Amino acid sequence: MLERRVGKGAGAVKALKYLILKGLGRLTSGFGMCTMRCRGYNTMDERRKICPVCNEDKPINAFQLNPDGSIRKHVCKLCYGRKWRAQIKLEMLNTFGRKCQCCGERNPQFLTLDHVNNDGGKQRAKNKEEHNSTNIELIYQQARREGWPKDKYQLLCMNCNFAKGHWGICPHQSALTADAIYVELESRVFPNTGKKHQNMNLEPLKLGPLSRKLPEKERHEHRLETFKKSHIKKQILELLQNMSSEQRDEFLKRTQGP
Repeated sequence: MLERRVGKGAGAVKALKYLILKGLGRLTSGFGMCTMRCRGYNTMDERRKICPVCNEDKPINAFQLNPDGSIRKHVCKLCYGRKWRAQIKLEMLNTFGRKCQCCGERNPQFLTLDHVNNDGGKQRAKNKEEHNSTNIELIYQQARREGWPKDKYQLLCMNCNFAKGHWGICPHQSALTADAIYVELESRVFPNTGKKHQNMNLEPLKLGPLSRKLPEKERHEHRLETFKKSHIKKQILELLQNMSSEQRDEFLKRTQGP
C-alpha cells in the first residue's frame, strides 16, 4: 500500500519524507514532543490554542515554543508584543513627565522620544547596520538601557519633533509669529513675468535629420561612417602610444598647424 501511495522515481523520495514527517507528527502531537519539526520545521503541526488575552483560537506556531515543542508562553506573540510596546512607552512617558517639553501636548498618541542633539539619524543608521532595524521601540530600549538620560533625550509631540528636525528649531521656540511667517511666504511669490521676459532658445530642441527614421541605405552608410571614424581614432591612439615623447610632440605640432 505504501508503494502504491508513494510510487517510483525522483518524486518518491519527497513523498516518502512527507509521509514520515506526517506520521511522526501524529504520533508525537499532544505529548510535548516535536522531534525534527521544531524550530521552523514544525510546519505541519495541527495543534491549536486559545490565547487568554485576545480569546482567539490560533495555531500553535502563533505562540512562543520551547526547543522540545512545548508551549513557553501561553499568550500569543501578537498580544505579548503589544504588551511589551505599551510597557516600554509608558515607562518613557512617565520618565519625561507625560507632556511635550515644548508645547505641553499631553495626548500620548502625539508624543514621541526626541534626540536633544539632533543625532537621531546617526543612531537609526547605526541600528540599521547592526540590527537591521530602525524601529522606534529599539531606540526606546536603548534609551532605557542608558537610564533615560535627559541631556540626550526629551519628550516632544510629533509636530515639535518634525519641526525641530526640519528647521533646526521648533517654531514655538523661535521669535517668529504665524503672521510673520505668512508675510515671508507671500514675499516669495512673485507675479507672472510674461512671455516678453522669457528667453526660450528652441534651436537645440529642433529635431535633426538623424532623429527621423532614415531609409535603410542611409542608416547603413551612417553606421559605416561612424565605425570608420572610431576605427581611425583607435589607430591614431595606438600610434601615439608607440611613439616616443619627441615624436609625439612633433606629430602634434604638424597636426595643429601654424
